[in-house]
Amino acid sequence: MSDGATASDSPFIQGRNARLYGKTRESCPYGEGTDDRAAWLQAFDEAADDGREGTPTAGDATPA
Repeated sequence: MSDGATASDSPFIQGRNARLYGKTRESCPYGEGTDDRAAWLQAFDEAADDGREGTPTAGDATPA
């Protein structure tokens, strides 16, 4: 990253946030075949899975 850049400037974080705020994959601002586009799309796709796995429910408790 360049001087003054923050983590939220990264394509990965931008892609995650785009998914969380209801944007589409087609809204990716990076050009085809670039590393930035790959990172943005990876994060966008992974954000779809956030919160669905690993969260225990009341039925998951093992009796003592």
